[in-house]
Amino acid sequence: MATLPADEDYARAMLSIFAILNVRAGESLQASRVRVEFQSRNMGRPADCEAALSYAVERGWLHVELGRIRLTAAGFAQMQI
Repeated sequence: MATLPADEDYARAMLSIFAILNVRAGESLQASRVRVEFQSRNMGRPADCEAALSYAVERGWLHVELGRIRLTAAGFAQMQI
């Protein structure tokens, strides 16, 4: 699936959820919570959330496993930019 320029913006918005919730590198959140936060904070539609997650995973910012989304060191570094 091709990425769009907006996908990076959505991915950075998703990273902001981890920042707001004080998640550090190596820590994780329930995937369902991230999706709810993304939509409740008006960051985008469900399809935008999935595009954001795909973009962030492809870049190594986030890792998905067992229904959880883990913030990587690379993702934490991106939050500081």
